[in-house]
Amino acid sequence: MLVKTNKSFNQFTRHALLEKVGGYVNKSKSLEEEIVRLRNRNNLNRIYRFDLGENVDGFSPMVNDFLENLYKNEILFSKLNEYPDITHLSLRKRLGAIFNIPRQNIVISAGLDSILDLITRAFFEYRDVFLMPVPNFFLFESYSERMGATPVFLRLNEDDNFIWTENTIEKFKDLIVKFRPKIIWLSNPNNPTGQIIPEETLLEIIDLASAYNIYVVVDEAYHEFVGTPNDSIVKYSQKYYNLMVLRTFSKALGLAGIRLGYLMCSDNNIIEALLMHRHHFPLTQMSINIARIATKDLSFILKTQKNTNERRKILFENLVKLKTFKYIPSLTNIFMLKNKLLSATELDKKLKQFGIVTSHLNITGIAQDDYLRITVRNEDDNLYFFKICSKINDELLTQS
Repeated sequence: MLVKTNKSFNQFTRHALLEKVGGYVNKSKSLEEEIVRLRNRNNLNRIYRFDLGENVDGFSPMVNDFLENLYKNEILFSKLNEYPDITHLSLRKRLGAIFNIPRQNIVISAGLDSILDLITRAFFEYRDVFLMPVPNFFLFESYSERMGATPVFLRLNEDDNFIWTENTIEKFKDLIVKFRPKIIWLSNPNNPTGQIIPEETLLEIIDLASAYNIYVVVDEAYHEFVGTPNDSIVKYSQKYYNLMVLRTFSKALGLAGIRLGYLMCSDNNIIEALLMHRHHFPLTQMSINIARIATKDLSFILKTQKNTNERRKILFENLVKLKTFKYIPSLTNIFMLKNKLLSATELDKKLKQFGIVTSHLNITGIAQDDYLRITVRNEDDNLYFFKICSKINDELLTQS
């Protein structure tokens, strides 16, 4: 008997299966297997990962000391059979103290992708509208559309290096008034451009949105690269009930492997709705404890910020010498790069021949512009990346 299982799915699942939202990674392919194939195909000794925005400096030495102490005192194995704290109270207390907000205003879950999933499931009805500037974090679009929401996009101007201008602000405000979206999605700093939205611009948007009962989600995943750890737009959350601010431990804090992200807002109804949708035990106790330890090491975060700024500056000073390449200036550890004579696919293929893996930007707003997203790594890796780009540049100039 032939059974068409997809006919039994609800409308949201059927709709999601029809959507083809691009991104930086393909969930159907193993990254590790791809790396092995790349190494074997090109006879490479090493693969350089410029693709995922990870912190090349790793994580705080305080986390390492914590883990070594657990192992040394045989605490690690004795705790693995115990359920974690379902309230995440110790970490929420710590985060509340950092941002000067009540701990009740924080929801913690398994990475920011989990938080985005919770928001879309709690808010969106079929055919609700969401608004976002593009390029932007592709998961905003992906999670919204799988719930049947309809997008409205404002494309940022490449000639302005995708920076918000007065014209951008006015157009975006016009779209807010015209379409009355349920949610506005913003990443600040922007992923993938690495640019920031000025605070006064954010407040203009949030204030206008509040007048129309529109919710604004500000993803600050890369914020530790551009400001002090406790500097956040969340300081205005008591004034604006419609503001939700997201943070992660995956970027500057160097803990992508523990999969921990969190949301901050002042509306208790939002907190209650998100917790209702969240799994009972989304995180291990180990992840919670590691995250709490990491927040104590301010010097590591500041060192990461300093190192990243210096490395990025040197890399940009080198890349600007290459006539066939163009990069978008960034304030974080990621930036956009393209070759004026090659498609993104062609450039990606050439880089992979030398063991360099980058992120394809098959996302709304710039999919046609042939950019790759590059992660700033350490000095030696960045120099290798520049040398390979220089080699490609020289070959193209010779051919022309």
